[in-house]
Amino acid sequence: MNELTYNIPLHLLSAYRRERLVVRTDEPAALVAALEPEDPERVAGVQIVSLAADSEPLNAWAPGLPLELILRDPVAEFPLLYRHTNLLDNHPMRVIIPVAPGFGKAVKAAVSLDFAVRLDVGQPEPALIEEMAVVLEFYLHQSTVAQPVEYFHGALQGFFHGEPTPLWVLQDDDPQYLRYVTDEGVEQPSRRLVDLNANIALDADLGEWIARALAAEEECQGCEFLNSCGGYFKWPRRDYDCAGVKRLFGDLRDAAAELRRDLDAGST
Repeated sequence: MNELTYNIPLHLLSAYRRERLVVRTDEPAALVAALEPEDPERVAGVQIVSLAADSEPLNAWAPGLPLELILRDPVAEFPLLYRHTNLLDNHPMRVIIPVAPGFGKAVKAAVSLDFAVRLDVGQPEPALIEEMAVVLEFYLHQSTVAQPVEYFHGALQGFFHGEPTPLWVLQDDDPQYLRYVTDEGVEQPSRRLVDLNANIALDADLGEWIARALAAEEECQGCEFLNSCGGYFKWPRRDYDCAGVKRLFGDLRDAAAELRRDLDAGST
C-alpha cells in the first residue's frame, strides 16, 4: 500500500517529523545539516528550487536518493544545469521544466546531459502546443535520447501496453498519495489542485477524484483519451480547449502502435 507523501519546504521540517517527505530547498547545505539526525528512510526525495544554489553538499550525501532540479525560467536557467551534472554520479536525477516559451531548449540541454525530464504542463495555449509537438518529435525520434521525458514517456508506455496511467500519477499529482505543503504551511491535495471546490474527502481514491471533480465535463466523459489524461487538462479552467493536447495524445498513440508493429515484424 502506498504511503502518503508530503512535499514540504525545508523550514517546516520540524512540523513533519514522522511523515514520508519530499523536501524542497534552495540551500542544499542547510538541508544536509537539518536532516543529519533524521531517519533517512522517510525522505523520499529532494527538490532543489534554485539552480543558482551550490549543490556540492549533496554529491556524496545519501547516495541513491532521488533529486530534482526545478527550473522557473527555462530559457534563462538551462545553462545552469551544467553545474549540477556531478550529482548524477550518486543520485537518480530529474529536471522539472515548465512548459513556457522556449522550453524546448531546456529539454534538449537536460537530456543531452543525461538528466531525466518532467514537463510542468498547465493548460498550454496553441503556440506552446506546437513547441510541445516539436519536443515530442525530438523525444520519439532522436536516437541520442536516452532519458525519459514525462509525461510523454509514461503515456507512450500506457498506449503500448494497453494500460493507460492518468496524468495525475505520471505528473506526481495523485491526490490519493500526495500532499503539497505551501511555503506558508497550507496543505493541498497536490500542487496543481489549488482551491479545489469539490465535496470530496482528501483520502478518496484517484478514480473518485476524476469522476466527481476533474472529469465531470461532458467533453471528458466522451473523450477517447480520458483514461490517459484523467481530466488533467481541464484543471483549473473547465472551458479549456483540449484540441491541441488531444492531438499530442494521438501522436503518442500512433507512435506506440508503430513501435508495436516494428517489434512484431522483427520477431517474425
